[in-house]
Amino acid sequence: MTKPKRITMTNLTPLQKRVLNGIKFFHAEYQNGVPYNILKIDLGLSPEDIDPVLAYLEEENYISHRDGSIILKIEEEMDQKTEELLAGNMVETGDLGEVEVKNQLSETEQESLEIIKKLVDDEGNLSRTLLEGNLLYGELKLSNIKMYNLITSLENKGILKKIQLHDGEYYKFTLDNAPINST
Repeated sequence: MTKPKRITMTNLTPLQKRVLNGIKFFHAEYQNGVPYNILKIDLGLSPEDIDPVLAYLEEENYISHRDGSIILKIEEEMDQKTEELLAGNMVETGDLGEVEVKNQLSETEQESLEIIKKLVDDEGNLSRTLLEGNLLYGELKLSNIKMYNLITSLENKGILKKIQLHDGEYYKFTLDNAPINST
């Protein structure tokens, strides 16, 4: 009996893509395997939600899950499709020169962009402590690790850039007209 043909990345559900993106994001930091608890907390998923997704991704040879660590499998057949999928959330310049966010940001990232837009000054600068305080104690009420991961994610996507001004650490908001996706 032959093994059925492997499903392509485009056939993954949005939740499966989200989990795979999270694993890819943390893979750079945790090269010996992404800790299960870190991934679960960052994605805000319960074990009942994340465990079937991880089992499916392991079954389809995207990942290996053992001893509380998740290892991303690098395979020749999925390299290009993986890069296309994971690059889907990158920030790129559109045809008309304006900056646009491809595909979608997470719900938390969208909500944080709305908060950031309210807090930035005329020059697009935002105090690091003001941003962190609003993310921790404002309407989002994020945990320390979620706040850190959110800011890191926005930095990696080019939306925020850490800068040093004479009176402290700031973030430069680099998307003047960042779209907020409503999906």
